[in-house]
Amino acid sequence: MQGKIRTIAALCTLTVLGSARAAKPDDGSQLRAQVTHSYPSLRYVERYRHDFPDEVQGQAFWSAEHAAPALPDANALTRALAALQDQHVALVGAKAGKSETLGMLFRTASDGSVIVWRVFDTNAGNVHVTEGDQVLAIDGQDAHAWMQHAATLTFGGQRRGRYAEAATELGLATPVVHRVAGLGNAVALRVQDAKGQTKAVTLHYKPVDAGLAKSMTAAINRAALPQHFKANGLRIGTLRIGAFAPQYDDAFVAAADAASKQPGASDDTAMLAGYCTVVRNVIREADTAARDADVLVLDLRGNLGGFDREAWLLADALGAKSSLSTLDLFAGSKPGTVQLAEEHTDPGCGHVATHAPLVVLTDAGTRSAGEFMASWLWASGATVVGERTVGAGGGFEFNGEPGTPLPGSGYAARLSGNFSVFDPAGTLGEGAHDEAALVDMLARDHFAPSRTHPFAIQSVGLRPDFALSSTLADLRDGGRSSLAKVLVQLKAKHQL
Repeated sequence: MQGKIRTIAALCTLTVLGSARAAKPDDGSQLRAQVTHSYPSLRYVERYRHDFPDEVQGQAFWSAEHAAPALPDANALTRALAALQDQHVALVGAKAGKSETLGMLFRTASDGSVIVWRVFDTNAGNVHVTEGDQVLAIDGQDAHAWMQHAATLTFGGQRRGRYAEAATELGLATPVVHRVAGLGNAVALRVQDAKGQTKAVTLHYKPVDAGLAKSMTAAINRAALPQHFKANGLRIGTLRIGAFAPQYDDAFVAAADAASKQPGASDDTAMLAGYCTVVRNVIREADTAARDADVLVLDLRGNLGGFDREAWLLADALGAKSSLSTLDLFAGSKPGTVQLAEEHTDPGCGHVATHAPLVVLTDAGTRSAGEFMASWLWASGATVVGERTVGAGGGFEFNGEPGTPLPGSGYAARLSGNFSVFDPAGTLGEGAHDEAALVDMLARDHFAPSRTHPFAIQSVGLRPDFALSSTLADLRDGGRSSLAKVLVQLKAKHQL
């Protein structure tokens, strides 16, 4: 896992490419060649599209049965790439631009409601918007209708997850994403507060710098639930993790810097020292939350992902047993094959002392390294409650190169470099595998997760043990009431 980054930091550090090269095939043919040559497994994509027809976006442009599509602009490229059902897809390049933000993030409920979730830049006129305000209209259009349309232009495997992603991208994305969604340099919102008062505000996008990224990470990590509360005599402790972005954690930076000054230290040992400092801080928080509690709830709703090395170490610290083996699936060197490589894992940084039953709370906005952590904990025995996660089961290599710029549009397509395969029983080995046989194995029982055979979350996401839809009221109160009812039911059924 060393060096992989999933979602949040990729949003803030997208590579800017030079101008498009001339003398190349047309964009459709070149994109088809790129995907056919290097995408981890198109057979997996096609199997998912077959098994979940209601979730399908676009046409399979990589199929040689049809002429390569004309892809003259960002809209056409977006609609084509959406067919991969992959959240880890992006248009990059000089024309795409770097990440920009309104200084706030939005969340959606299962019933279609949209709220202002986190405000992290009060210097951008956002003092007029309050966390918890419901968004009624976006640029004059009903918010629900706007989100439905934006979700069709958002990458990902499932409709609910794309809806959640569209809400996130309204607040944070690159300029090309905003242009494709029909947004300009500013957004007009009509919002309603909890008392029913409405107001109109116009917010402007600004570039994401290190200061904004750090304040955003702090906002995402802020707890929505009390650390301790009771429901029908059930004592509940909670722990919040909203992102794995150690570069914005002062404790990580200080520990890594101190370790780097030790004789013989390498960059890797310094990084691990920083990670372990973060993990031990979380262990202390978890032990405090779990003390005298009947259940510990780990809140991963809206987790924006980040470095999965940190997610792994935290899962190892919180899990009841060692986390399961995970392998990266890459495109094979021969047609009909794929390559598996075991992910690097670090020695643990410690473990919680208090072992209350663990419940992992997810929603359709739980992304990437966040859903990896949920999967590892589920495999170690935790109960998952909430919504199916977004299904970003691949990842970019940190500072990895995107594809060659397309000659017509000037954009490059950045794609997942791999899918990850969870292997609870350790049945898979490294090396070449028959693609069809492996995909059949992963697609068993409609791509269900398993504690006995290999599974994947790419496109499909992690299914919860207990489905819990969210409402506008849940978004505003952190979902405390709904969660408490579910936990009381689970305890009564001896399912904790």
